[in-house]
Amino acid sequence: LAFGQVHPPLCKGRENRAVPAIVVSNELFDALPIRQFIRTAQGWRERLVGLGQNGGLAFGLAAEPPDLSLPDAPEGAVREISPEAIAVTARIAAYLVDNGGASLAIDYGYATGFGDTLQALRGHAFADPLAAPGEADLTAHVDFGALAFAARGAGAATTTLIPQADFLERLGLCLRVEALSRAAPDKRDAIAAAAARLTDRSPRGMGALFKAFAFADPLLGPLPAFEPDGAAR
Repeated sequence: LAFGQVHPPLCKGRENRAVPAIVVSNELFDALPIRQFIRTAQGWRERLVGLGQNGGLAFGLAAEPPDLSLPDAPEGAVREISPEAIAVTARIAAYLVDNGGASLAIDYGYATGFGDTLQALRGHAFADPLAAPGEADLTAHVDFGALAFAARGAGAATTTLIPQADFLERLGLCLRVEALSRAAPDKRDAIAAAAARLTDRSPRGMGALFKAFAFADPLLGPLPAFEPDGAAR
């Protein structure tokens, strides 16, 4: 299903009147479908899903080149593209440019779409993405560079991509932790542990793995915690 078929219009609930908006998403873009391409000796080929010899689902490669242009890369390289994520970003950005507002996305990902990041989680454990269709959560790391390009293409101003730890600390997480701890001394340790988990800068920690990215109506000006990316719109 296309994103628009299962999600309501941006201004539903407001009698479809155009109003300024603040759009916040957390782990939205990582759940949208991707297309995956493998660089072979014959060039780029799209990774497809078909039936294996045992009758189950299996990965394979298309025989023909893909229907889009991809940058050159070494043999074995993987490129991921999410047309849905790009389309959703462009749609939100166009709305914000026309009506005012900003959008914040927090998700795990990188500045480019290179690498095989498709994964499945079932019962809080990693699983084979094709083993149990419909019973596992499929995700892929977000190509924030592609989202920024789509947002700028719609006329929005974009920010730099920053780790979640930096984002939360710049917005005053430490002060918030102190206030919550004073209000509930018996929960001080739990509050500190939760904050530490959100700002963990180890390679697999939430503070480093998750990123924050925003785009907005250019007339809105600088957004808190962020720096403009300086790219031309």
